[in-house]
Amino acid sequence: MADPAELIAQLRPLRAPPPDGAAEILVMALVGCSVGAMLTLAFLFWRARRRPLRRAALSALVAARALPAPERLAAQAKLLRDLVGALDGGVASLHGEPWLARLDALFATTLFSAGEGRAFGDALYRPCADDPTERLDRALRALLARVDR
Repeated sequence: MADPAELIAQLRPLRAPPPDGAAEILVMALVGCSVGAMLTLAFLFWRARRRPLRRAALSALVAARALPAPERLAAQAKLLRDLVGALDGGVASLHGEPWLARLDALFATTLFSAGEGRAFGDALYRPCADDPTERLDRALRALLARVDR
């Protein structure tokens, strides 16, 4: 049988850190990867919680697509009122041209004063000859995708 002191002497070099510092580099790489993963998860959670208004508006827009044209237009108008109220507040008294101008200013577009979005002004309360709902759906989806909240 081998001498126990000789066996212990053979084990000691296995426990010692490598002489070139590879263990420290490995630990630093592991810590760096862990911190990077934690920051990535924190960013994803922050981003998911940051845009509930946009998510709610887009889901309401999708739900409105199942409605017939007049009801869809009314649902989209309600969606815009709710969204602008949450973003800007104090817009319940606006109607007609001032309302359309406010929508244009908020979304940085001319869709509401010069495009298909005119249907959300006073024309919302009287029947229109053509059905602008498909074009409005596309235009609203593009506008709502830019909402930051």
